[in-house]
Amino acid sequence: MRALALTMNAFGPYRLKQTIDFTILGEESIFLITGPTGAGKTTIFDAMCFALYGRASGSDRDQDTMRSHFADPGETTYVDFQFELRGKPYRIVRMPKQVRKKERGEGWKEDPARAELYLIQGDEEKLIASKIKEVNDYIEEIMSLDYEQFRKMIMIPQGEFRKLISENSKEREEILQRIFKTHFYSELTEHLKQQSKTLEKEINEFQWKIDQAVGRINWGMEVESIDEEPDQVVERLKKRILEQKNLLNEENEHLRELNEKNEKIQEVYHAAKNMHEQFQERDELKKEAVRLQEKEKDISVIEEEMKWAKKAADIRPYEKQWQERKQEFERLKVSQQKKEERRKEKESEFHNVQEKYLQEEKRDSERKKLEEQWTKKLEEQQKLQEFTSLQQQFEKLNGDLQEKECNLAHLKNHYQELTNEKEKWKHEIKDERHVTNDLMEHKTQLDQLNQTLDKVKTLSQEWLTLQDMRNTYQRFMKKFRTIENHYQESKKKYESALEEIRSHHAYTLSVQLEEGSPCPVCGSSHHPEPAGKPGHVAGQKELEQLKQAFEQADTDYQKARNEAVDVKTKGETQRRVTDSLYKELASLVEELDEKSIDQAIHTLREQSSAVEKKMTELRNKAQHIDTAYKKLDEIEKEINEYNQKIETSQKSVYEKQQKLIELKTKLNTFKENHSFETIDEGQLNKEVNVAERNYKEAMKNWETIQKTFMQARDDLQQAKVSEEESQSYLKQTEAALKQREKEFKQTFDQYGFSSMETYKEALLSSESMNEKQTMIDQYKQKVAVVNERLQLLESKLKDQPKPDLEDILKKWEETKGNLHTQQQIVNDMNVAVKQNEEVRITMQELLREQGDLAKQYYDIAELANLARGDNHLRLSLERYVLAAFLDEILVQANLRFDQMSDHRYQLIRSGEVAKRGAQSGLDLEVLDHHTGQQRSVRTLSGGEGFKASLSLALGMADVVQAHAGGVQLDTLFIDEGFGTLDEISLEQAIDCLRGLQDGNRMLGIISHVSQLKEEIPAKLQIQAGPQGSSVQFVFQ
Repeated sequence: MRALALTMNAFGPYRLKQTIDFTILGEESIFLITGPTGAGKTTIFDAMCFALYGRASGSDRDQDTMRSHFADPGETTYVDFQFELRGKPYRIVRMPKQVRKKERGEGWKEDPARAELYLIQGDEEKLIASKIKEVNDYIEEIMSLDYEQFRKMIMIPQGEFRKLISENSKEREEILQRIFKTHFYSELTEHLKQQSKTLEKEINEFQWKIDQAVGRINWGMEVESIDEEPDQVVERLKKRILEQKNLLNEENEHLRELNEKNEKIQEVYHAAKNMHEQFQERDELKKEAVRLQEKEKDISVIEEEMKWAKKAADIRPYEKQWQERKQEFERLKVSQQKKEERRKEKESEFHNVQEKYLQEEKRDSERKKLEEQWTKKLEEQQKLQEFTSLQQQFEKLNGDLQEKECNLAHLKNHYQELTNEKEKWKHEIKDERHVTNDLMEHKTQLDQLNQTLDKVKTLSQEWLTLQDMRNTYQRFMKKFRTIENHYQESKKKYESALEEIRSHHAYTLSVQLEEGSPCPVCGSSHHPEPAGKPGHVAGQKELEQLKQAFEQADTDYQKARNEAVDVKTKGETQRRVTDSLYKELASLVEELDEKSIDQAIHTLREQSSAVEKKMTELRNKAQHIDTAYKKLDEIEKEINEYNQKIETSQKSVYEKQQKLIELKTKLNTFKENHSFETIDEGQLNKEVNVAERNYKEAMKNWETIQKTFMQARDDLQQAKVSEEESQSYLKQTEAALKQREKEFKQTFDQYGFSSMETYKEALLSSESMNEKQTMIDQYKQKVAVVNERLQLLESKLKDQPKPDLEDILKKWEETKGNLHTQQQIVNDMNVAVKQNEEVRITMQELLREQGDLAKQYYDIAELANLARGDNHLRLSLERYVLAAFLDEILVQANLRFDQMSDHRYQLIRSGEVAKRGAQSGLDLEVLDHHTGQQRSVRTLSGGEGFKASLSLALGMADVVQAHAGGVQLDTLFIDEGFGTLDEISLEQAIDCLRGLQDGNRMLGIISHVSQLKEEIPAKLQIQAGPQGSSVQFVFQ
């Protein structure tokens, strides 16, 4: 990637639009970026990185601070970057999220972040992506680099690569992880670890299942062994199952014999029971036959009643039909009389209406004459009303015209007043820009004061915590000295007792010595100074007590000493935190004491109050300006409204003038054709009303007579038809009545009833007849069944003795009890055999699966331990990969570090194994060829450290771009660091950087070093001013 042009607007310290054309460098591929501190040198890097990835270049910058504080409230912040990649020119435009003043009205609005990417094709630009995510994804795709890799290779901000040298191995690992994206290996390691834990858990679960299975084994009277292995238990279980099966066969044979005996006794019992029940049934049937004989007379009476009831039931339908026809005939006779009376009434009404109709029909000529009179008067009235209406319209329109002309004059006057007021409010907002800038500056100042105040408050809290820790430490040390003294005293007593015992042993030995005889200890035959008798010798019990007291005192002492170290460590950590804050605030806090801290807090609060007071004044001014903007909007809106009103009013006046002329012409025409002066409008209206009323009354009377006549005629016709139909139906009903009466009397005589009373008494309801018939049928059926069954039993039981059922039942119950007991024994044995067989199969399957898992667990666990660094090198899988990347980086870095250090230094990766469980493989050392010794990179001086950092950064860029698909990066920027080099080192660094020009690579350097200004002719000059910074190329 090669930068072509960069445009910034309202970005960082650049208020106005600034464009940097990198193509004018020509052959000068190295250029120096100069300017005062804070002018915006690093902002150029930020702009490029923001344009491509939406983020700033340094780790301490964010896009919320990108908008220029110098920018006008309505100005838009954006970056426009053109670059060339693989021979194709691209252009990307990106705007951060920003808050700007509304173009109209009061208040502010938030513009969302936006991004657009174009491919430049000659004089045209083709839009590739216009959404932020799409732009970001496309940039990463064509660059083959993500944000972290890009800023590490192209932009070397202040101190970023110093971390690779100065930080510890863990932090160096995190930096390399982000660049080379090796999280896959840590995820793989974690996956192996989790898989190992899962397998271990599954193996334990299988063991639990095996133990549960062993607990379910039915050993019977056999003793269960606790120390047996699972496979031994399975073998013993097989033998137990075989024994149980043999015993089960014997018990099954005994069960079969008992079953046969039970079946025989059961057959005898059921036969005896059946005969016993037959004897009982015969006795009951004899009794029942006697009862049925006694009931025979009652049944005969019921049968006689049922004979006459059936005859009466057969006659009943004929009687019913006769009565129904009789009732219908009487009802029709009454209806016929009513219809005859109605017909006579309608004939009288028709004759009266017919006479009136004929009289009114002769008055038709009178009605036509009344209609002509009304029409003539109506025409005269309409012409007079039209003339009057025209006169009224003319007068009203003339009045409206005068009112509209007056209103138009008022509108024009008010329009002029609004125009004058608008100019006055414009004058009120001329200082808006200064007020807005001052307000933003004071807000920034207030934020800084508040941040400083928070830091001072934090210092106060940390200082108080430190004082509490010091007091705690002093109290604890006093307690610790007491414990230490007790420990020394216990130790001394115990050691003294041991010494006394040794002295006593020496004395006992010396008593047995004889001059000339060898000593059993040293072998000497001469004993010049034998041991004397000790004063007090501790006994075994006393020595044990002293030992226990010493061991307890030693435990208390070690615990107290560890706590003392912990308290002291925490105190020193708290002191470093407090000192760090105090150094940062030394210009505000004179001494590290409560009084100085409180004084600093008081001073900062006073300053904050003064700034807040000034901000209140500025806010009031800004509010007044917002009010002026609002008022201007209102006036502008009102002026537009009055413009529209004036145009509408002028149009309305013109239209009314034209309408007035048209009405006047119509009035003159009416006066010429008609004479309305002699006509009385009131009298004419009365005449019209009278003529209308006379005509409508005559027509209404004629229509009423017509409707009445037609209705009377229709009613008479309907009455005649209804009377004739009723007479015909009455004759038919009378004939049917006579026929039904005849049929009933013939049937009554045929069935032999003597009178109607006898017939009525014989009638029964259907429910009663059904009930009596059922009683008769049931009686006859029961008599037949009882006689038949009784004859059968008498024949069957003839000469048969009655069995003793209780004795047979007692023998059967005894046999069933024995059978039940034996069946329970067999069932229990079956359950035991089945359960043990299931346990055997289950255990064999569990042991097989557990063995397979154990083999798999061994391999996975070993891999997991190796991957997480549990090996002799203390090197995890991810660190092994990172170490390989670091080796590649060091090869490329040493090519430049060797040149810049005049062949003295070489960066190497330490091969020492870390201690105390820490990870190895990423520690850096430097080989000093002058001494031949290796030492830590932290021992390098500031200048040496910068050269090492620069070499490492350039080596990193080479390695990363090689692993990123071979992307050729033709642009590189270096931010600061050259001020730590002496003249020789600086020349070596410049020579090394000039070597980067191979392949037409462009290199930008930020530095304040004067020698670089002399060595590098092309400079990107940045100038700071009260209205923001500006930038341009300058060539010597």
